Amino acid sequence: MATVLHGRALGEEFYREALEHCRSYNARLCAERSLRLPFLDAQTGVAQGNCYIWMEKTHRGPGLSPGQLYTYPARCWRKKRRLNILEDPRLRPCERGGNPTLTP
Repeated sequence: MATVLHGRALGEEFYREALEHCRSYNARLCAERSLRLPFLDAQTGVAQGNCYIWMEKTHRGPGLSPGQLYTYPARCWRKKRRLNILEDPRLRPCERGGNPTLTP
């Protein structure tokens, strides 16, 4: 009986550890994906962006209407950050009036 209980505890510990590894892998994968966004999907030709559709369990509230299990708060609208052309040295306008040095 003691070995069965010990085996069950070992199985639960292994299961919890596997779940934790899975959770951390998924979190890392989502973080890496968000750093690579936006990207052009080769199959559909659509530019993929961050969608903000994932909610945490703590955001979950009770259902308000009959048959509704949960409610979630609405996401606030976020303005996209614009690229400042003057800060990026590759996108600066060409300077005129200087001495252009062209080499043949």
